[in-house]
Amino acid sequence: MKNTTASFALESYDPFDPRIQADPYPWYRALRGHPGIHFVEQDRFYVAARYDHLLTVLRQPQLFSSELGMGSLMRGEVSPRLGRPRTSDIDIAALRVLIATDPPDHTMLRRLVSRGFTPSAIAALEPRVREIARACLDGLIDASRRGDADLVRDLAEPLPVLVIAEMLGIPAEHRGDFKRWSDDVVGVLSGAGDLDRAQQSMSDMFEFFVGAAEERRHRPADDLISALVAQSDDGSLEPMEIVVFCILLLIAGNETTTNLLANLAAVLFADPSLDARLRRDPSLIPAAIEETLRYDGPVQGLFRETRASARLADTELPAGARVLVLFGSANRDERHFADPDTFRLERNPRDHIGFGAGIHLCLGAALARLEARVALEELFAHTRRLTATGPPTRVDSFILRGLRRIPVTVS
Repeated sequence: MKNTTASFALESYDPFDPRIQADPYPWYRALRGHPGIHFVEQDRFYVAARYDHLLTVLRQPQLFSSELGMGSLMRGEVSPRLGRPRTSDIDIAALRVLIATDPPDHTMLRRLVSRGFTPSAIAALEPRVREIARACLDGLIDASRRGDADLVRDLAEPLPVLVIAEMLGIPAEHRGDFKRWSDDVVGVLSGAGDLDRAQQSMSDMFEFFVGAAEERRHRPADDLISALVAQSDDGSLEPMEIVVFCILLLIAGNETTTNLLANLAAVLFADPSLDARLRRDPSLIPAAIEETLRYDGPVQGLFRETRASARLADTELPAGARVLVLFGSANRDERHFADPDTFRLERNPRDHIGFGAGIHLCLGAALARLEARVALEELFAHTRRLTATGPPTRVDSFILRGLRRIPVTVS
């Protein structure tokens, strides 16, 4: 499977254009061919597209700030075409959010929440993740019998939502709310959503998690919300920061895995021989997951901002320069990966940056890998074949890449 490339006029590059989002990879190749760092004139930010350039940015968090860069995104400042959901009296961008902090705050915040994501903690989740995956798969098979199966709606979407809900200690019946809230907020941050609806969803999330945190304060349980409340009681976290943590875990905990599974499914539909190979030898599933993270990863890019003047490639960046770091492009960089536009199962690229790099390496990477592996193992163990029955619907986002719907039949 190869993407053909052609010459593209970089002055026409617009990361918010749905036509480019549908297949950004030829544009990424053009960006990587630029000798310096491309400047998007319309939105006044730079674009880093090469593998080594991204590592330079991601490994210097004090110079290339997440607090400033992601804070700008959350405030709707990276482009006048983007909005930011607001509540009437809470400014999220003013709070410490893990994805939008720099050391020393980031170091402290990550330490507080990381105990739920240690290798041993994630490994202990596998039996329950498998139970949830089997229940979702039963729903997919039942829907196929009715002629209404959707691989995303019935498996890729509910599995990570139910898992993160259990980790937070939230009843499963709220999963529909969780997914709607997450989609609304991510949509408006990507410039594709309804701002009024996202504002309402953000308010609903705050109200829900404020209530959940208050309940844990009086009746602690063995879940992440209770652990965060304990950190609030000793002064490490502000009460509103608990709520923001929960929102971040909810959104990141479901969007990444859902899109990873959907993108891998798209690869398998495009190459039935690969599907057959994985069914014959499920031990290859982890390699397929890693190659998907490289080839068509669920997160395409995030923002950083320079705290001082800096030189990146042949470009002088002034202080206050916003930089869109394109993970999706770096993982197709021909300088680092041979034949990068081809999906190679034997590649097993552990040096991809599909989950980022440096101090902001995705906290939930091990959980996403576990969920994806278990989902595929159960899918291959209990089905003979999946057949696409209609065109998929793509996620409308410049940050995320995935499929919203994949109608299928199950044999």
